[in-house]
Amino acid sequence: MVSTGDECCSLPLETLQGEWIASRGEVITVSGKDLLINGFPVAGGLKLRGDGKSVYGFSVYHLASQRADNGQIAWQAGHQEILWRRSELGEAKSLEARMGVRLHDRASTCGGQAYDVQSDAEAVSRLNTLLDQWREPSLVRVPSCDICPDWTNRAQTGLSLDHVHYIATMISRNGFKSRRRGLGTADGAHDVPVLIRERCTSALGGAALTRWKEVVAGNPWFPHFMLGGKEEFFCSLGNGHFSQALNLFRCEAKNLWTEIPYLVHRDDALREALEDGVESVVLSGEMPAKDRRFVSEMLNKTHGGTWHVEADGRVRIEGSTTTDYSQFVALSKVLDAEELSCLVRQKMGVVLNSLL
Repeated sequence: MVSTGDECCSLPLETLQGEWIASRGEVITVSGKDLLINGFPVAGGLKLRGDGKSVYGFSVYHLASQRADNGQIAWQAGHQEILWRRSELGEAKSLEARMGVRLHDRASTCGGQAYDVQSDAEAVSRLNTLLDQWREPSLVRVPSCDICPDWTNRAQTGLSLDHVHYIATMISRNGFKSRRRGLGTADGAHDVPVLIRERCTSALGGAALTRWKEVVAGNPWFPHFMLGGKEEFFCSLGNGHFSQALNLFRCEAKNLWTEIPYLVHRDDALREALEDGVESVVLSGEMPAKDRRFVSEMLNKTHGGTWHVEADGRVRIEGSTTTDYSQFVALSKVLDAEELSCLVRQKMGVVLNSLL
């Protein structure tokens, strides 16, 4: 049943016109019922009551109050709260310009430049050399409950909670795309995880374990900490968000925006991935931090084309990516956790509207 908004708080449409700044820095523009976030249109715009003059929500968010307290408007979706405040003179344009430059720089700059690597081809060559040097002979099936992020991953900013839930939401909507069952990147299958075999007694392993435990303890919307009492575990250099998205299903956590539990239902491919693990490239725990950082950044930043990890553990790049989805994937690999969360919230307006 589609909500008419009669049971929700609402504000006059005219009250929301103009520019706002959201609590995490996004620039909001309202024109009529059209809604832009950082210049990107939100599918469906503002949601209006039957009178066409009162706003009660947008995307999966609904108004949390009948009033604009202290010039702020509060929106709620599950536990997520967003506050809008009025933009000061010139503030919105300044923020939009700054965000645009930052996203462009991060998306267009090959991460290898910091490592004296001049092209994707050169980066992949060096990447394969390191993988050959440190990897185990064959792919290993690793269950997601044995994985946490490596401390070098995503420039030490950690995982984006929003992106973990985005991946889980896409699995809920589209089903699990299993490489083991013959699907590939073109079919929407996941990247092959690249992991470090670690121990809790090693310096890098212990640091990663401690940090992940702190992150999970500080935010219950991440999946539960599942590495307690395990002497050996795995740290993700590539595809860490994917592993934790699987863990959301493992503990039947609630969706960040809808609070609907992530359930396996009849998805046999997903059940197989949870029970048997996912084929992964596994690297030695003896791999130095500088090499881990290079591998992590190259896997995330060699996005001029689509990269694949083959069954023999080698990486190749093919083709150029030009679709909106591919641009989103490219940005999702290169942004830090906070920037990625902003990007995901823009994307989720389209995805979640199709689920509700």
